[in-house]
Amino acid sequence: MKKTILSAIALASIAGAANAATFDINLAGYQSFAGFSSPLNTRNTFVIGSGGAVTIDAVEFIDLDFTAEGASWQSELTISLNQTGEAAFWDFTPGVGIDEPGNFVGSGSFPNPGLFGSGPFPLLGDNTLLLYVYEQFNDAGNGRDAIINSGTLRITYTEVPAPAAAGVFGLAGLAGLRRRRA
Repeated sequence: MKKTILSAIALASIAGAANAATFDINLAGYQSFAGFSSPLNTRNTFVIGSGGAVTIDAVEFIDLDFTAEGASWQSELTISLNQTGEAAFWDFTPGVGIDEPGNFVGSGSFPNPGLFGSGPFPLLGDNTLLLYVYEQFNDAGNGRDAIINSGTLRITYTEVPAPAAAGVFGLAGLAGLRRRRA
């Protein structure tokens, strides 16, 4: 009897446990033309997870290759992650410190992608992530400032299953408990 109760509690605990996963985004073709609010910058939305609460734990760029054009410096290209409605955001600049135009190639990670590096970064509501690129400094009149030629943005996130799923697993454990009594 004691083992059966512990098994039911363990099943319910597993149902509520967080699940770590990754989500990859192909960045090829993303372009920046101007500052933060320019409609010309590439923007896309992605739904992360399967319905439970999601927090982004780490972000890395893999084999990123971008070209800063014209008068734009490599350090100006910013990749921005935003909650639905842009209530909170997290920005990072892969080419930080490279104050010249040209080609950037590299990989790197950002372990604390929270607001201002405080991590982790929660998604709200429907777990929609808005991803876009922009320039830290708008080189007026130069057209496109940067284009990402290739690379992957890997997002590591933790998801807690929706309460309905936890209830189903918990009931399954209790059903096992009831069967053993009979």
